[in-house]
Amino acid sequence: MKEYGRQQQQARRKANKRKQRRMRRVRKCARQAGMNMLDDVALQGAQSHIQDVLEEERESFLERKRYERTSDESFKGYRNGYSKPRKLTLGCGQVQVQMPRVRDSARRFRSGLVGRYQRTGRKLLDALPEMYLHGISLGDFQEALQTLLGTGAGLSASSIVRLKRKWHADYMAFSTAPLESHYVYVWADGIYLRVGGARDKLALLVVVGADTEGRKRLLALIPGERESYAQWLEVFRDLAERGVKWIGLMIADGIPGLWRAVGEAFPDALCQRDWMHKKGNVLDKLPKRKQKQAQQDLNRIYYAETKEEATKWMVYFADQYRAHPAAVECLLKNQQELLAYYAFPKEHWRHIRTSNPIESPFAAVRSRLRRAKRIVQYWSALGLVHQLMLVRQRRWHRLNAPELVAEVIAGAKYRNGIKVKEAKRNA
Repeated sequence: MKEYGRQQQQARRKANKRKQRRMRRVRKCARQAGMNMLDDVALQGAQSHIQDVLEEERESFLERKRYERTSDESFKGYRNGYSKPRKLTLGCGQVQVQMPRVRDSARRFRSGLVGRYQRTGRKLLDALPEMYLHGISLGDFQEALQTLLGTGAGLSASSIVRLKRKWHADYMAFSTAPLESHYVYVWADGIYLRVGGARDKLALLVVVGADTEGRKRLLALIPGERESYAQWLEVFRDLAERGVKWIGLMIADGIPGLWRAVGEAFPDALCQRDWMHKKGNVLDKLPKRKQKQAQQDLNRIYYAETKEEATKWMVYFADQYRAHPAAVECLLKNQQELLAYYAFPKEHWRHIRTSNPIESPFAAVRSRLRRAKRIVQYWSALGLVHQLMLVRQRRWHRLNAPELVAEVIAGAKYRNGIKVKEAKRNA
């Protein structure tokens, strides 16, 4: 009897679990049906409201309501039914409306709400460039739009083809636009991007500058085959032709051709080597067991408060790692270029010790281009990269203490980040 009782309890527990699972499925289906009903109600409401507005537009055009008579002097025409039902694709889905018609009117009736031949809402059309810009490839639009708007959404992705042509035109306009005459800081770097199935990477020579208000702006984005002296010289001469006359400090990594071109195009510009690249190059020349401690020793130089203190830590580094002459030589051969930032305001140091304003935005650009495997024409990639950089530009941090930029441009001198006061002349 006890065994029989246990079997009955197990059977009841199993039956209760089956019932609970069945109820969970019913509740889940009910929730999904409720959400679908919400979308259906929204679409029905949108369709009804659009149709009402169209009717009001016709009444306003005729200046009379239905069945209302009017004099011959104020006669504007007759109601003439409706055109064939038209499907409109909106952000919430598809609705079907009937366009009112008017006959015997001196002027043609046009709806201000739904344009002639319009099939898509303006907000949805505006969203297409953003969808493409931030990750949806051209061939994926149909599937994405069906997921958002339902099967049969009357929206073509052909507008993206026209959009890419417009972006290229925007890039060409940007490449010839005039620039300010003075830039206190300019960052330059070469970025290599793999575009679609192309065998060779696309080389982009990128220049970013800090304007007189301390805002970082993209100045140049020029395609090239490699980072040679001739191509960098072409980039800097193009900046000069567009109006740049003076650069206070050029920040870049160890590209010999770049520094040679800077010296020829802007001989008065000081040179600052990128500390992040330099740290990586020095550490690569040390055994792994010493890299952690070497990183700390390099940070002592990097965060030193004065140029004299930084020089002292460089001497210390050379003594500590004299058994690895390649690492020591890599650090000391660019000592002056690594410490050039001490001649500029301390508030700006965090911005000018590295080429991060270029490196960081291009991480997102590379991620986007990896998803755009079908971009095989470099001009199309240029337009896309330019638009992505403009999006990133809106997020770039302004220089700390931007009011000091004007002082630097005016010729103020700084020592260890502090402004040097001019000595008073004796009467």
